[in-house]
Amino acid sequence: MKAEESSSAAQYANAILQIAESKGNADLVFQNLNNICQVISQKPEFSIVMKHPAIAEQEKKSLLENTFKKDIDEVSLRLLEMLTERRRLHLLPFIRDQFQDLLNAKKNIAKGVLICAEAMDNKAIEDVKKKLQTQLGKTLELEVKVDRSLIGGFILKVGDQVIDGSLRGRLHSIEKSLLSV
Repeated sequence: MKAEESSSAAQYANAILQIAESKGNADLVFQNLNNICQVISQKPEFSIVMKHPAIAEQEKKSLLENTFKKDIDEVSLRLLEMLTERRRLHLLPFIRDQFQDLLNAKKNIAKGVLICAEAMDNKAIEDVKKKLQTQLGKTLELEVKVDRSLIGGFILKVGDQVIDGSLRGRLHSIEKSLLSV
C-alpha cells in the first residue's frame, strides 16, 4: 500500500473510532468491519462489481445496503457508503487494521506472537503471558505458533520488538561471528 493510502486509512480509522466511541459501540464497529472484510474477501465477484467503473455509484450503494444493512450498525454502513462514493472501498481492510490498532491502544492491549520449536502446554503459555504483561504493563493477546525449524527455544514478537531465543538464531549468530573473522 502506498504511503498516501496508508495515511488515508489511518485518518478514516481514527475518525470512525471517535464516532464509534461517542456512540459507545467501538467493539461492535470493529466486529462489523471484520465481518465485512471477510465477506468481501470470500466473494471475489463482490470486489469486481464494486470496482467496476461502468456500475453506477447508487447501484453499488444499494448492493452494499442490501448485503449488509441488517447485519451491521449505522456507523459501519455510513463508512461503506462514504468509501464507495469516494472510490476508496479498497482501503477497508487497512482501515479495519488501523482501527484495531487504535482500539487496542485505547484499551492498553498489545498483540504478540510466540513462535516455539515445540508445542507448549497452556500453563507454560500463561506463565510467559503473565511475565510479559507485567513487563509491558499492558494486557497481552498472544498468538502461539509452532515452527520446528527453530530447533529449540522460541521467538517472541511484540509490536516492533523481536526476542530471538531460538537455537537456530543462536547458531546463525555464531555463524556470522565466525565468518567475520
